[in-house]
Amino acid sequence: MTLIEQINDGIKEAIRSRSSLRLDTLRMLKSKILAVDARATLPDTEVVKLFKTYYGNLQEALDIALTANRPEIVERLKGEILVVQEFLPKTLSSEETKKVVVEAIAESGAKAKKEFGLVMKAVMKRGLSVDTKLVKEWANQLLADEPQ
Repeated sequence: MTLIEQINDGIKEAIRSRSSLRLDTLRMLKSKILAVDARATLPDTEVVKLFKTYYGNLQEALDIALTANRPEIVERLKGEILVVQEFLPKTLSSEETKKVVVEAIAESGAKAKKEFGLVMKAVMKRGLSVDTKLVKEWANQLLADEPQ
């Protein structure tokens, strides 16, 4: 079953269960798909890219709501984030991310922090679902400050 079919099924189920937050979020995800492809024939890989972007936007909005001390908005955003996460591939754990970063450093030949771009490129080339903040943290710990 494609992600688009899963979203449509989720919308129907949310209507039946009268879950307004879930329904609103699933409709937003569907609208993101339809904005790019009106026939909703995108492959799952493209749909995941759209959802990752939306997930990032939600995370950013959550950070802003937290700093603005808006608990009602924070709760809604957390709920939306949970729904979107259901449709995203599982991200690697911290230890798995470290292993990928070590391999990427060896592959790219990076020696200093200023070569972080090479490491990130090697990590992203693998096509794994990683937290880029974690990648940056591990790369900063593993790379030297100055080239040797």
